[in-house]
Amino acid sequence: MGDSVEEEVLLYREPGEGEDGPTEPGFSTRPPRIISVCGAKGGTGKSMVAANLAVYLASIGRQVVLADADSIGANLHTIVGVPRPPTGRRWDPLGEDEPARHAVASLLVDTPVPGLRLYHAGLDEPAAGAARRTRRAHLAARLRGLRADYVVADVGSGLASTLIDFHLGADLSLYVTMPEPTAVENTYRFLRYAFVRQLRREVPDERARRRLLDRVRALGGGPPPVDLWRVLEEDGDPLADPVRELMESFAPAVVLNQTRLRADLELGEAMRTAARRRLGLPIAYLGHIDYDDTAWSSVRNRRLLLVESPGAKSAKSLEKVARRLLALAAGKRLRRERAVPPESHHDLLEVDRGATDEEVRRAYKRARDIYAPDALAVYGLFAPDELDKVRTRIEEAFDVLLDPARRRPYELSVFPVEDDARDEAPAFRARPTDLPPPPAITPETDFSGPLIRQVREALGIDLRAVSVKTKVGLNYLEAIEKDEFAALPAPVYVRGFVAEFAKFLRLDAAHVSRTYVKRYRRFLEERGGA
Repeated sequence: MGDSVEEEVLLYREPGEGEDGPTEPGFSTRPPRIISVCGAKGGTGKSMVAANLAVYLASIGRQVVLADADSIGANLHTIVGVPRPPTGRRWDPLGEDEPARHAVASLLVDTPVPGLRLYHAGLDEPAAGAARRTRRAHLAARLRGLRADYVVADVGSGLASTLIDFHLGADLSLYVTMPEPTAVENTYRFLRYAFVRQLRREVPDERARRRLLDRVRALGGGPPPVDLWRVLEEDGDPLADPVRELMESFAPAVVLNQTRLRADLELGEAMRTAARRRLGLPIAYLGHIDYDDTAWSSVRNRRLLLVESPGAKSAKSLEKVARRLLALAAGKRLRRERAVPPESHHDLLEVDRGATDEEVRRAYKRARDIYAPDALAVYGLFAPDELDKVRTRIEEAFDVLLDPARRRPYELSVFPVEDDARDEAPAFRARPTDLPPPPAITPETDFSGPLIRQVREALGIDLRAVSVKTKVGLNYLEAIEKDEFAALPAPVYVRGFVAEFAKFLRLDAAHVSRTYVKRYRRFLEERGGA
């Protein structure tokens, strides 16, 4: 194992990792859906959340196994209110004698909740019938051998590679944090390292994966994904493409537990906003769970909250989180996405194009609060100079959107052309016989704006049609074609604009965007802006 947690996340593999573990005999071969629940640190209430999530699933008619897979202190039996499952007895899994059959039966413990059983996974000490502790690398195979519709696994907290891999490999994953600086910081740290572990899976070529991990280590072991992408993009490394694709699809589910103050209720959405801005990752925020005396007393009295006090405030919020998790698994959106250009003033303040002055003022106040120097949502996420830049941009966005004389020209420049007859907008402005010849393009061609314009004109495509179809502002498209870099936003967004432009022209979007942005970055360096 490495000398540090960061090194462990990148390099460590337990012996036999990736091999299928043994399936418990006597259980159905039809695998259940696994729900992984882990926490930002000890004390976040992840075990309480896992236990009551299992109760909710059982209450809607599912057969559920609650698996205690914490490698440090497995104590779900206390929260559920049943005796600790027997552990560490030896038996012959192939034997037919009565002790062997008894050992199999003792792996699962009935609970007072119909349809819910408790299973000691044996990570902290051997489970019943086992001679040694279960390896986390074998945990998924073991759990999928249980007879149930769902297995809710409490896997503890930390950054161990096998913990992250199990969490990423589960059918549903839930990360529990709380409104404390240490928990918020650990949440962002977990997201960064989880992204790296997932990235390992997305790059099957071993040599490319080694090169990628070398870059990751050079950036500190668990860099913000957007920083990793920018370095690769600047160097023209093809690995920038899988990194960017994963950034767009990697959306971990997070719940905020033990909220007490009004500010706590807003923290989860604030973390979602801040993480998207700094990490480049879209968090799937499932909501908050109130802290109340009922939740505290249920744990104290070894009672399940949803059984003893289903009408309590904390119980209601727990049920809401459970429903949202299942909705997320069904592919439903938890929130409406705004159709605004990335990195625009509207994107920064999170308002729509038609936002009223009052909506802009409220959005401005919210953004100021999120990115305040002492704000909890940005703890451990931004360096002081990075935060200053964001706050400066917030002030600029507010000034522009609240001034009608500046807002309309700005919106006309960044939003796609609005045309009532856009579906009928002609894609061609000349007959094929009048078109100029296409430029020569090879796999080594470095794309400039004028070259992209030559391709478009050779196809007879009107630039307004490109704007309508790609949803990229006409002003940005014109700046791209003229290489007017000073009129373009940050490189991360220019890459997206150019990629959409290239797709429309049926070019290699990855190659076009990579070579174009590389020229753009050289311009920024020469101007002192990089």
